[in-house]
Amino acid sequence: MRIYRIQILAILLGLSTLSFSQISSVGKDWGGLTSYSSGLVAQDSIYVFFSSAIAPKMGSIKAKFSDGSISNFQWFKYDASKPLASRFVAYAVPENGVAESNLTNLARGGYKVTATRVSDSEKQDYYCWVMIDDVVITSLEIDNRCDFLEVIAKTLPSALSLRNLDFFRYWDFKSSTTKHSEINTLGIDYFKNIKWQSSNPQVALPSFFSLILTIGNSAPLYESKYDIQITNPFGRDIKDTTELLPAKAAKADFTLFVDKDANGIWTEGKSGEAPLAIKFDTESINADSVYWQILNDALLLKKGGDSIIWSEGYKTSEGIGIIPDVKLMPGKFPLEHIAYNITSGCRDTMTVLVEVDTSFIIKDAIPNVFTPNGDGLHELFKIKDDKIDNNYESIKTFKISIFSRQGMLVYSYSGNPKEWEGWGGKIDGSKRDAPEGIYYFIIDATGWDDRTFKRGPYKGFLYLFRGQ
Repeated sequence: MRIYRIQILAILLGLSTLSFSQISSVGKDWGGLTSYSSGLVAQDSIYVFFSSAIAPKMGSIKAKFSDGSISNFQWFKYDASKPLASRFVAYAVPENGVAESNLTNLARGGYKVTATRVSDSEKQDYYCWVMIDDVVITSLEIDNRCDFLEVIAKTLPSALSLRNLDFFRYWDFKSSTTKHSEINTLGIDYFKNIKWQSSNPQVALPSFFSLILTIGNSAPLYESKYDIQITNPFGRDIKDTTELLPAKAAKADFTLFVDKDANGIWTEGKSGEAPLAIKFDTESINADSVYWQILNDALLLKKGGDSIIWSEGYKTSEGIGIIPDVKLMPGKFPLEHIAYNITSGCRDTMTVLVEVDTSFIIKDAIPNVFTPNGDGLHELFKIKDDKIDNNYESIKTFKISIFSRQGMLVYSYSGNPKEWEGWGGKIDGSKRDAPEGIYYFIIDATGWDDRTFKRGPYKGFLYLFRGQ
């Protein structure tokens, strides 16, 4: 924005006396200078008058010589519709033999005064532009929806009018002999400095402001008033405020917890092994009620499973958390949380994908030798510690059988592999040590996804050594 400084145009008249002719305005609210394209010509004054319905105001200007010389004054007004050579048209009745000439109740436009000092008949022309700033905000139009809030500041004149009409426009009649170019910088920049504020600091406003305030993604979640302040190029502030606007939108948000070790200890996360228990804690905003549902894995759905395997809803006044009465099998399950505002009818949905591990037993985790000799090393034959190496997941049934080379069963275990302590080299059902040598093991397991583990690497030879 161009910054204008207030300046009195003063021209030295005559050679015999040090006296200046002046055109000025005592009642102006802002004063500045034109920006004619040529820097070689003298710029003219611009006088702006702030007007409103409560305090209406018109323009006023005055011409005089600084020493109070008696003079004759003739006023003209610029008319852009006239031919170039005659655009300044006589405006008021000439005033003769007076020390100063005053014009009041002036409309916007360009004015010229021809001042002739009686004592020496010296004649000079002086110019100024009068502008009436009566821009007002007529209304704040509100569109408050579930997905956005829009507040439109309507002004009179409109922003389009200020850009295209002559409210703050003047003509560069000094810098061109072929045409008078239009200069409308003040009108174009009138709405350049706009600021919106919310009475509620929790409302996030956009970083760029115009006459239209749009808050979306998400819409405001807290009730608030909204203030607009337009600071125009003349330093005048135009303000307005909305009524207290309700927050219609709702925002769904939640924290998901999983019971990874099936021990009732909840940790924040989105994955684990089957059967996986989960817990929701809602963190939804501006919601009266919340709903939850667990959608089925796409592959399980194709196999004939239900599309929704669990759903529940309750009022937020009843609490924030819920534990579904189902446990998740291997697969990928979309979890939907719906926040609902009863008053406005607005809702929002948040979806999180929970991945439950498919079943597996890593073959390299099954040792082929162990030494139960009391030295504390390799004392047990077992799958390597799952908590450290993550060597098996989502196993529903597990059985291991160990046979001697003659085919005699010497040890067996059925149950949860996480609870299996391993074979310590004793003959099953007794305290007798099994002799050193080669044994044969068979693992027969089933995952929660019905995958079986009983062939290939899940059977093989095992070497028992007791030597130091």
